[in-house]
Amino acid sequence: MPENVLFNPGQMISSSYDYEEAYLAAKIYRKKTKRYPLIVQEEKGKLYYVFDKDQPATNKQTSKSYQIIKRIEKDE
Repeated sequence: MPENVLFNPGQMISSSYDYEEAYLAAKIYRKKTKRYPLIVQEEKGKLYYVFDKDQPATNKQTSKSYQIIKRIEKDE
């Protein structure tokens, strides 16, 4: 069962149609900030987005639901 999370699109770190490009952006963000990025997707076949796991949306009116594709929880 897919896990969904809410984020404000304005808090996006990166986006790409290419998973490998999104993954690389997430790894760079992790290395520079020591924070935990998530790679998510709104719908299958759409853009991949990178968000900071610790910055979930606080206002549900401006947030969107995304499916978690990958968690970057350690230096890879």
